[in-house]
Amino acid sequence: MIQERWIHRSGIGILILLNILGNPVPAGLPWTSGLWVYLILALIITLQWSGVVWITKSSWRIYADPSLVTKRLIRSLLLSMLLVAPLMVLSDVAIKYFYQTEQGGLDQPAAWSLFIFYLFNALILCITAVGITEATQYYRQLRTTEKEKEALHRMHLEAQFAGLKQQVNPHFLFNSLNSLSSLIRIDPVKAEHFVEEMSQVYRYLLQSNQDELITLEKEMDFINSYLHLLQTRFGNGLVLHIELPEAYHSSLLPPLTLQLLIENAVKHNEVSTENPLYIWISIHEGNSIEVKNNLQKKQLWVPSEKIGLTNIMTKYQLLGAGEVVVLDGEDFFIVRLPLILKHHLTA
Repeated sequence: MIQERWIHRSGIGILILLNILGNPVPAGLPWTSGLWVYLILALIITLQWSGVVWITKSSWRIYADPSLVTKRLIRSLLLSMLLVAPLMVLSDVAIKYFYQTEQGGLDQPAAWSLFIFYLFNALILCITAVGITEATQYYRQLRTTEKEKEALHRMHLEAQFAGLKQQVNPHFLFNSLNSLSSLIRIDPVKAEHFVEEMSQVYRYLLQSNQDELITLEKEMDFINSYLHLLQTRFGNGLVLHIELPEAYHSSLLPPLTLQLLIENAVKHNEVSTENPLYIWISIHEGNSIEVKNNLQKKQLWVPSEKIGLTNIMTKYQLLGAGEVVVLDGEDFFIVRLPLILKHHLTA
């Protein structure tokens, strides 16, 4: 794609050429008079075009919503006319001065005709510059939107891939089966319940990646099964506090988001009866889901790739759903996920 600045430079160059051809040096005058006129015309045209571009882009910042295109165009054209018309009068004064043309004595009809001439030429310049700037801005926004959709789709495919890896994660599967083996010998009834919860976990992992967003209620149904597996493994070493009022159950979030945050907390911290890991899941100030855990970091043999949290933050950014807040303090690690409501997606 041709860069935007070259499009505007071409527009300025064409206008300068047309003005030079339309204002030849009168016979008998030195060439320096024409040089001064052309330099002044070039400067004024550059100022006019650049000013219109700046006004149009500022209108985009104010009226960025596609439904406000009429207001944006009206603002751009009106402000552009207020800038271009006086500068056009200035260029005409410069031409008369250097070409030694009579400046006074215009009767009313001639003055009115001159006003129409200025207005018409200013309007043509404004429409051209605003139109070109609008087109380039719209194309840029369209490309940005397409890139965001592609990135979100890519993130979705990566989440599917990550979900598939989680389904066959040897450590997760080994720990679950090891816990199940112990339960079968100790408490067969509890072992049966463990198998049911484990099947719920894997069923969710298979189904959830078909959707970009899922309700908090469905995510928590899965989290309850997932936490059952963890608490069977860790016992009193893992303490959960969940406070999610029913009013927020219809809010949306990317699937496996809470599971990933809980998994990270367990992975990076010591979990034992002597040093329990506490995890709180609650609503923060009515606009975000807060996942918080105490810090008791353990040394990991395998360095963390640190892609899980980045993946979550990128998803929220691409969805335009707000910023994920991460607070890594001395005693607690906190992640706040913006609440996504259905009417926000359709607005």
